[in-house]
Amino acid sequence: MSDIYEVVDVVQGSKDWLEWRKTGVTATCSPILLEEPGATKTPYELYLQYAGLIQAEDLSVIKQVDAGKKLEALARSYCEKEIGQIALPFCVRNKKYPYMIASLDGQFDDGSILEIKNLCESKHLSILQLETKSPEFRYYYWQVQHQLLTTGAPQAYLVFWSATDQTKVFKIMPSEKAFYRVQVACEYFWNRVQTKTAMPFDKEKDILLISDPVIMSHTQGFKLPDDLEARVVDIARQVGTLQQMEKELALKKKQFEEYQNSVNLLIQGLGVSVGFSYNELVRIDGFGFRFLQSRVPEKPSYKRICDKLSIDPKHHPECYGQSSVRNSLSTYEYKSTLTDTVYIPLDDNSVLVSPGAEETDSAQQFVVF
Repeated sequence: MSDIYEVVDVVQGSKDWLEWRKTGVTATCSPILLEEPGATKTPYELYLQYAGLIQAEDLSVIKQVDAGKKLEALARSYCEKEIGQIALPFCVRNKKYPYMIASLDGQFDDGSILEIKNLCESKHLSILQLETKSPEFRYYYWQVQHQLLTTGAPQAYLVFWSATDQTKVFKIMPSEKAFYRVQVACEYFWNRVQTKTAMPFDKEKDILLISDPVIMSHTQGFKLPDDLEARVVDIARQVGTLQQMEKELALKKKQFEEYQNSVNLLIQGLGVSVGFSYNELVRIDGFGFRFLQSRVPEKPSYKRICDKLSIDPKHHPECYGQSSVRNSLSTYEYKSTLTDTVYIPLDDNSVLVSPGAEETDSAQQFVVF
């Protein structure tokens, strides 16, 4: 029995496990709370999920997650062959910090813990090429440090396993600096969950659901205007008009393109009749019109170039132009309910606007082999 953690009798992946995960801050939360690049959600969104205000995503439908589960036995077999005998996956809760919980892929005889990752091909290639400098390693590094803090394990093996490529194993040592950042971030988050106070709203990334009064009450820094009902009704009407105009414009555009193609064919036919071949560019002028065909050079794929040269564009900000603001408007079917911030009985066909690194302690902190 450990003095640092207690083992929780729950099967990973079960309904009980999903409920248990709500009783503390899991290791998968730490990279999100530390806002590590690559996080699929913000701390604010994570809070809303913990508070039960929005539904968590179903990870089982993600192709890579499903593949990882199916290949887990092969990955564990590789780890046992290369590292040693592994205990079955289990869940733990830290005794000193009860809100710190973790689901472990396994533990070795010497107390070391195991974390297995099965990434998509491009991310696995990044691991092989950049190793500890890869964004994928930096992201999961925080998850492992959370597990080390929760368990008090002497070290952890972070295994990036692949059924088709080389497997990469990182031995990660506990870091007091990392522990401090993880513990502070998790405690802050858990206190917000307990007091029903949302994490700070990121105005560059988050979406404010103004029709939900509970979410609005949890989110600091915002309030609804007194004339919300009038504004929403007016916006709904204007959006309906905009959609109708968009449909008409799309139809006109289609008609224009069809007519333009017809005219182009007529002119190309004239070009052939005066001596151009079918496989040649037609370039003629006269009688009030000019028709010029030219070859458009292929555009380079800068993403492919960066990938080929192992260049991360984020490390070269001087190569970027100025940022701009882009508006994105989408619509969905909406029926007002009495639990909304305001009750607006609209027609069934009405729509509303859619809410559109830690440095290492020493060179010995992790070992690659």
